[in-house]
Amino acid sequence: MPDPTVETPLPSISEAAGALASAARPGAAQAAAPAASGSSEAGADAQLAIERLGNGAGFVPLIGKVLEEGSLLAQFTQQDLQCFAGFLQIYRVSSGIPFIVEGDPGDFMVLVLEGVVEVFKRGAEGERSLVGVAAPGKTLGEMSLIDGEPRFATCVAATPVTFAALPRKGLERIMREHPELGQKILLQLVLLLNQRLRHVSAQLLQVWQHD
Repeated sequence: MPDPTVETPLPSISEAAGALASAARPGAAQAAAPAASGSSEAGADAQLAIERLGNGAGFVPLIGKVLEEGSLLAQFTQQDLQCFAGFLQIYRVSSGIPFIVEGDPGDFMVLVLEGVVEVFKRGAEGERSLVGVAAPGKTLGEMSLIDGEPRFATCVAATPVTFAALPRKGLERIMREHPELGQKILLQLVLLLNQRLRHVSAQLLQVWQHD
């Protein structure tokens, strides 16, 4: 079993917790506004809003169940699962709280374990639109995991959410120390991103034909 890859909360998750007002979903921003004041009370609220539960090695049954139900990493063996879980960090997020914020730097991928996540995208005039919903088994943030570019969208917990985070350093360690497992992960990520690209291309084609 590998040692935990990340012993402290991922920085970008902590930053999201400290920016509850600016990234909260529509209707929640006003209620969350005190969190932007920088007070000690707001900081305590942020810590409670995003809680680190520990290394994924302690959540193997839940991770395995979610992976079986989803398409990602469906070819995992039990040994693969045990190894992969050791590189994950588990978090719990309160309802209405963002944990990935559009435009922020980020280098980790999220696997939703429990709850529902709403995905928002800002328009040209700054308005926020709901572009997707992620249930258990869905992944978020794969692009930033691979290319390190700023986040494409904002992810907000629509209900209390438990998720597993795989940081890039964890993926790099998997590739180096467990190359066969690393190849499986990369192949599934490529297939997943390709499916999403096809979906977006189909949507763009419909808009073009309509125009």
